[in-house]
Amino acid sequence: MIICGNCGATNAGDRELCANCHEYLRDDDTPPPRPDLVPRLQVDESRTETAVTDGSPRPVADRPTRADEQGPAPVQPGPPPVVVERPAPGPDPVEPVDPMPPPPEPDRSCPGCGTANRPGRRLCVACGRPLDAPVAPEPERTWWQRLRDRWERLWDRLRGRTPRRRARPDRRALSAARRLLLIVLGLCLVGVLAVVGPPLARRAVEAVRDRTQDPTSLVPTTVTASSERTGAGAERLTDGASNRHWAPDGPAVGAWVESRFTEPVRLLTVIVTPGVGPRRQEFLASGRPRELTVVTVDADGGRRETGIELRDEPGEQHFDVEAADVVRVRLVVRSTYGVGLVPSVAIAEAEFFGRR
Repeated sequence: MIICGNCGATNAGDRELCANCHEYLRDDDTPPPRPDLVPRLQVDESRTETAVTDGSPRPVADRPTRADEQGPAPVQPGPPPVVVERPAPGPDPVEPVDPMPPPPEPDRSCPGCGTANRPGRRLCVACGRPLDAPVAPEPERTWWQRLRDRWERLWDRLRGRTPRRRARPDRRALSAARRLLLIVLGLCLVGVLAVVGPPLARRAVEAVRDRTQDPTSLVPTTVTASSERTGAGAERLTDGASNRHWAPDGPAVGAWVESRFTEPVRLLTVIVTPGVGPRRQEFLASGRPRELTVVTVDADGGRRETGIELRDEPGEQHFDVEAADVVRVRLVVRSTYGVGLVPSVAIAEAEFFGRR
């Protein structure tokens, strides 16, 4: 047995290094220590621990104590000490943690109508548009639209309201509303044409014929009057002679003369020759019509009145009086020139032109 001179631990006789402090046990020039000078070691059984080397536990001296009060004692031979190598302390083991599940995929918004669709869909559930279709760039706004938007924001700010948000238009609803509006407008147009179409078409045809065909003279079959003077009967109104006239027997205002046709005619022009004749001296010697009312009566009994005003001069005066399906034409005196003269009013000739 060899006792270490550095720490006093007991080592086997064939060891060169101390098993406790790893110092050389002896040198060639150093004599072995005397047995009476080596302190006696005592093993504290309460401070022993169990070392496991080959599967069987054995007590290992932890720290020797010196018995000073007993004096020096011989070293007790014993089994060689066993060095227990403990592993260096390392980091605490970390328990494996389950990885967090990936976040759910968000809904996909339709680029056309903005409807939210579940992940994995290719077509929109609302409008059927492909969800992967590229979004068309927003058209550039004109200066007028930008100015209008600024004015709306300024007006909302002045009124203390929040800016109005424009809702995304629903293209399907707009298309349906547009189609419905077109159908309603088409039905309304058909109804209007069914009601006013025939009269308008008839008027259009008559207007074309009036402009393309020359009017002809319409000679009435009979002429009657409210009253007539002797030698100035109503039949002289349409005899074709301008030196003979019709004159009422009595007041001029309200007197009338009427021409009748056997079949309906289209009246276009009325020619009136006022006075008793074409000579100016004779013309000024009697009353002349100033305002007349042309009353036309059609085959259904409908009446139409047209006012005309004559010049105070001899000769023919032309007036446009258009009426369809005319069977009677009456001239009513409303006012005269030369009040107080005899006769009170005189009309030399009345002619009618149109189409049969």
